[in-house]
Amino acid sequence: MNTISYVFGNNLYLNITNKCMMACPYCIKHKWANKFKGNDLKLEKEPSYKEVIESIVDPKKYNEVIFCGYGDALVNIEIVKEVSKWIKENGGKVRINTAGLANRYHGKNILPELKGLVDVISISLNGSNPREHNKLNNPIFKEESFDEVLKFVKEAKKYIPEVVITAVEFNGFDILKVEEIAKKIEVRFRSRPYLNDED
Repeated sequence: MNTISYVFGNNLYLNITNKCMMACPYCIKHKWANKFKGNDLKLEKEPSYKEVIESIVDPKKYNEVIFCGYGDALVNIEIVKEVSKWIKENGGKVRINTAGLANRYHGKNILPELKGLVDVISISLNGSNPREHNKLNNPIFKEESFDEVLKFVKEAKKYIPEVVITAVEFNGFDILKVEEIAKKIEVRFRSRPYLNDED
């Protein structure tokens, strides 16, 4: 059975699409045969608004309700907006984890549409220059993607209260260079552990 939402720690994660703007070889999607913490995150179809909110039940129970599954939720911007509005109206806190390519993907600035609906946006930046970013993440916009992500981060600051750049700690990658980029743009930085297996 496909998993729309799953609990990890004190947060609830929403898995609303398997579509993504990147094909990162280190992503759990490619490593664990569609399973994460016992959940089958490979969707047969994208859930409707009703199915998503029915899977949440009570957003106040969690520290955050986080759009983060096997794809980039901002591919499906309309569902993100509708569900986020419902979460906020019912006392929850919304976070989005994203690759930072939604504006380029949609061909417009989608960030103003998230104002008042999203509390935190975490933008993944694995790579400190266009070539490295392209090599590590296989983004659909190739080496142009790096600058697109940086533009997205800067634009997000105008509309979302907390903007965070994240990077994965894996061998051969100088994560400190990404931290320096975050400092320069004046957003928070958070490192994420490289997950070798489900345990």
